Parts: sequence; structure tokens; C-alpha cells
Amino acid sequence: MRLRGFYAIFRRDLLNLLLSPILVSVNTIFPLLLVLVLGYIGSGIYAGGEVSSYDYYGITIMIFMVLNVSITAANSFMERSIRPSNLRILYAPLPGSYIYLSKIAATFVFTTACLCLIAGVLAVCGIGIGGANMGYVLLLLIGFNLFSCSLGILFCCIFKSEELANKLLSIINNVSALAGGLFFPWDGLGKVAETISGLSPVKWVAEGVFRIIYDYDLGILLPTLAICLAGSLVLAWGCKLSFRAEDYV
Repeated sequence: MRLRGFYAIFRRDLLNLLLSPILVSVNTIFPLLLVLVLGYIGSGIYAGGEVSSYDYYGITIMIFMVLNVSITAANSFMERSIRPSNLRILYAPLPGSYIYLSKIAATFVFTTACLCLIAGVLAVCGIGIGGANMGYVLLLLIGFNLFSCSLGILFCCIFKSEELANKLLSIINNVSALAGGLFFPWDGLGKVAETISGLSPVKWVAEGVFRIIYDYDLGILLPTLAICLAGSLVLAWGCKLSFRAEDYV
């Protein structure tokens, strides 16, 4: 009975995401356009190298998209049209944890599908996404995606506001992306810049992806997935500690 109740909430949350033109566009069309624009702008910089500008930005923009899944998760949790549904769940004979767990699950499934779609389109267009190792690349990004979903929901549980959560997540995500070298590499900017870049977890996700693609090195895959899973569990536990259903209705 309870599992059926969770599935009903999950299905409704997933449908809300699928029926949102903005969220669908942000997680599919916008990343593809960003790859085209940045790839074209940087084509002169990467000319003649093993990695083209489109290859570089194809990977980094997918990581950036996964990073910003936290904002999609926040929108799925506290967007104004969702609050009446939360109110009905609150008064239903179901655990309150279903409210935030279903949002994490629905956002994860939705954005994972979007990620796979983007990777497929880029691969068809001839942009290097790993070739035979593409599945491993996607597996690493999917692990990071679960972490990002959990982070977005936790921010809503802590700050009780979609607007505040989105503002803070936007700042954190953009700083992490810049420091992680998603838009331009920091390797040639000196030791201080390299040290700052190394502090960003995005840097290590990108490093792992590039190692899988160009060095055929899978050694970093399982440790990174384990860290993402452990981090997701910690964030979900944080949701349990900070969640109060009456604050979201």
C-alpha cells in the first residue's frame, strides 16, 4: 500500500517535470545550443589538437547541465503549482518523507533521460563522448546527477524557499563550474589557479570523464561513483533532519 502511494506521488512529480516546457528546454535544448556556440567561439583555440572545441565543450557542458540539475530539483519541490499537491500528501496516511524522496527520484529519472538524449545527439553529430566507453562516461555523470538532485532538495528543506535556494545554488554552481574549468581550462594560469581549480569537485568529475575518454582509464570510475552515492545518502539524511512538511504548503 505504501509503495503504491510512493509510486503515485513519483508519477505525478515526473509528469509535472515532463509537462514543464521551461524545465524540458533547460535540460535539453539549452545545453545543445551552448555546445554549438562555445564550440564555434573556441574553434580557433583548439584547432589542430587531439581534442576539438566541440569535443571539449560537449563534455564540459554536459557536466554543467548535471551541476544545474540541483536547480531543477528545487523547482520540482517548491514551485508554486506543486504546493497544493504537497498539502494533500501531508494529510494523506503516508510518510512525510515521500514528499522529498519522490522529488529526488522523479528529478533523477527526468534529468538522466535528458542527459542520455543530449549525449546521443552529440555522438550522432560526431562529437567525442567516449565511443566504446560512452556508457562509462554516462554512468559517472549519472552518479553525479543523483548527488546534484539530492543537493537541490536539501537546500529547499533547509531554506524553506525556492527563490532563496535557487539563488544560492546558482552562485555555488557557477563558481564551481568556473573553478572546475568547465568554460576554459585553468592549467596554463599558474600554480595558484591550479590549486583553486583542484578545490572544485567539478574539476575531478571532469578529470574522470576525460581520463575515461582519452586515456581509457577506468580507475577513477568506481571511487567517484562511490563518493557520489555516499554524498547522496548524506544529503538525503540531511533532508530527513531538516524537513518539516508544514513549511512547504
